Amino acid sequence: MLADIIVLSNVNNRMSSRVHISVYNFLRFTHFLPQFAFVFCLIITIFKDMKKSTKTHCKVPNVFPSMSAIIAGFEPQRFVWRMSFALTSVPRYFIAYLQLQRLLNRSHIAYRDFYRWVQLINSLIHTVELTFLLQLTYISSNENKRMHEYGFIGFTLCSLIHMLGTILIDYYWPRTKKICLNERERACRRKRLKWFLCNFVSLTISSYFFYRHNRFCEPFIYSAYCLCEYFVILTNIGYHSIIRDEWDQTDGQVHNCNALFFLRQTKQNMSVS
Repeated sequence: MLADIIVLSNVNNRMSSRVHISVYNFLRFTHFLPQFAFVFCLIITIFKDMKKSTKTHCKVPNVFPSMSAIIAGFEPQRFVWRMSFALTSVPRYFIAYLQLQRLLNRSHIAYRDFYRWVQLINSLIHTVELTFLLQLTYISSNENKRMHEYGFIGFTLCSLIHMLGTILIDYYWPRTKKICLNERERACRRKRLKWFLCNFVSLTISSYFFYRHNRFCEPFIYSAYCLCEYFVILTNIGYHSIIRDEWDQTDGQVHNCNALFFLRQTKQNMSVS
């Protein structure tokens, strides 16, 4: 049975209303909206601002716009992208907190005190990653190039460290007894490793093309960089969307009361092997 997110709101301190949303649908919304915004902005940019968005400092021909041009260079793309993150940024922090609680309640974990600190640090890295992503979204390279670059570097490093740390902990952290994973848990492990490797390879190749573009200014090399950049974004979203499968039978509630949000993760019926 899927868990429910319960949203409570007080009206004049006399009435209350509830809205029940399945956690699965909540997670789908959080991960689908950025994908939709990306595809929408890319299509609009190609058909509406193709010439301006593919222009580079060395004036060589290109066929794909960069992420910076897609999400911040033109309107209405900038508004759509920023609105999508305005709607999903707070839920992303909520999800990170609930996932941390889920991991801390895993059974048969050896060195539990040390494990707790490792998970807290890994979760903190993920929170910093989300913050750098917000910085990238709301401070474009046209507005403040240095801050945008710092945001990109910080987001990239924190993303890779968090993904790799999660995989290493999941695969190699010692247990007090042998645990047999079910098919869903094994599938989640495979997906997480696959998305991480795709993300790392895409980032490595994009860095190579970015270097070649700035060093030699060859035709269409910047387009190759942009294409790899798309894969970096999509594989990052794909990696974090795996949580939908992991939370299949997890009970969670989000309460909104007098505009203050509280989170509660119940410990019953949790899949935390």
